[in-house]
Amino acid sequence: MSDELELKTIQGVSNNNNIASDVGIEVSSGNGARSDNVNTAHEVSPLLSTPQVGDANNAEFSVDNAVTNESVNSSKPRWRDELQRVKRELNEVAVWKLKVWMVILIVLLLIALIIAVSFIVCAAGHVDEDETYDRSSFVVERFFRGNFTLANSFTSHPETQADEREKLLEELKHQLTTVYNSSSALARYFSSVTINDFSNDTAQFELQFIIPSENEQLVRYTLSREMVKSVLFQHFYDQDPAGNSLYVKPTSLSMEVWTRGT
Repeated sequence: MSDELELKTIQGVSNNNNIASDVGIEVSSGNGARSDNVNTAHEVSPLLSTPQVGDANNAEFSVDNAVTNESVNSSKPRWRDELQRVKRELNEVAVWKLKVWMVILIVLLLIALIIAVSFIVCAAGHVDEDETYDRSSFVVERFFRGNFTLANSFTSHPETQADEREKLLEELKHQLTTVYNSSSALARYFSSVTINDFSNDTAQFELQFIIPSENEQLVRYTLSREMVKSVLFQHFYDQDPAGNSLYVKPTSLSMEVWTRGT
């Protein structure tokens, strides 16, 4: 027996490649009960693990399906349901045979009508104090005089010089009259304009305004020299020089307050 054991040992040592297989054979043949337990364990574990893994996969799959179904249901547009609910509520009968949406529309129209009527009444009843004045109370005269120069030289033949001069003076007078009659601040006080002389392309003019007897504020602000001059200066400045024979050099304008008899 000892020789056989030694021979098996020598075979196990000499055959390095088959050590694991020999040892496995010896263990399986020498310890039968243990090998039965090992085999039983190996046979039982696959049978136990398979249904367990399957159950786990099935459970996980079912959970994923539930989450997926829930997410799909939640992704449905809820605003459609809300819209349908609002439509149903608006179509319900509120008063007599009037539906809710009809009542809302009538209320909005009434509000708009009330606002429009209020604006009309306020506009009709409002009186602008600046537009109400008594022209007969304007008794005080205020004069300004000055001169300006035309940019284009005025020349004419001797036989037509007088006629052309009169025509030019009338055009200049009409121009200045239009300027002050269209002024919102000065139109009510403006009376007349006179072109006294025209020589060397320079025209001398005189402006007349009529104001109330209580005119301290008017003289200081509205009918001051600076105000009256700036209105005419702005007109000359806005002129188009192209093709305008009566174009006036804005910088040539001069003006002063004048009292007749001085």
